[in-house]
Amino acid sequence: MEEISIRENYLLAARGEKPHWVPSFVEDCNVLMPSFWDEIDPETDTDFMNVKWAADEFGKMPRGDWHAMEEVSEWREAIKFPDLATFDWEGAVAQVMENGDPGKLNMGMINTNGLFLIPINMLGWEEGLCSLYSDPDELDAFVSKITDFLIEIVHYEGKYFNPDIMVTGDDFASTCGPFISREAFQERYKPYLKKINDAIHEEGALVEFHTCGNCQWLIDEYIEIGVDIVQLPMPNDALMESKKKYGKRLVMTGGWDRHGKAAEMGASEEVVRESVRTAIDDYGKDGGLIFWDGGICGTSEDAKNKMEWVMDELHTYGKAVYQY
Repeated sequence: MEEISIRENYLLAARGEKPHWVPSFVEDCNVLMPSFWDEIDPETDTDFMNVKWAADEFGKMPRGDWHAMEEVSEWREAIKFPDLATFDWEGAVAQVMENGDPGKLNMGMINTNGLFLIPINMLGWEEGLCSLYSDPDELDAFVSKITDFLIEIVHYEGKYFNPDIMVTGDDFASTCGPFISREAFQERYKPYLKKINDAIHEEGALVEFHTCGNCQWLIDEYIEIGVDIVQLPMPNDALMESKKKYGKRLVMTGGWDRHGKAAEMGASEEVVRESVRTAIDDYGKDGGLIFWDGGICGTSEDAKNKMEWVMDELHTYGKAVYQY
């Protein structure tokens, strides 16, 4: 078999084809993530969304004792969108490539928090969800403004970085299923998400959409609005049915069951290795899988062992599976 670059192999999978080996999300990409998403004002201890964060070894969450606003109608005063024209895009790209590899795929991160989660983070879950019905006009205005901001990021990243894939998304689901009804998704968010996806395609990049949860009907909606790659949907029977339904059209980043036996404390090496093989066999048998464990949480010895076993099995089984 002819030799191909890491980037070329990754793009085969990203387009639903069978690559030469299973690509690795955490290893095969040069990733640009604009720093303004994580910048904190030292005087107010808030980010540009006026959110205060609590962090530990597992990640960060909005602080429960602070709300950026009390009602969604206050969003114009509460959020201070960065001036993207003054951001040092050339410097950010240079920093990525200084530590990167020209043979790898260029991935532009547009956002992690999005149209759904930004208002939730600013209002809190109770008021944020209630705003869907209590003040839909103001929520629409806010979501529209966030959409314009994200599209502006898309065009700047397209100009300065020329990414192969752009990652957007939102946490619309938990392990139990979507947080909102299908009707609410279609009315409040779907048209705006399509605008973002269309802008990414205009820049010549593939759309990767992050929703790390039990997506259920969201998969159908994502496919309809032009998502090329679904990132971290929770492996379950519904996802398997979607994979059967869409075949190579449903490309996934993920595959590993973060809620299975292999993720439990003290899981054996064989159980962990078997879980990697299962993920590849279930969701990447015919290609269209970019493997990611989703980030094994924590810094314990147990987590480090799991990470070592997972990656080693990916490097062995993932390189052999398409050679049979």
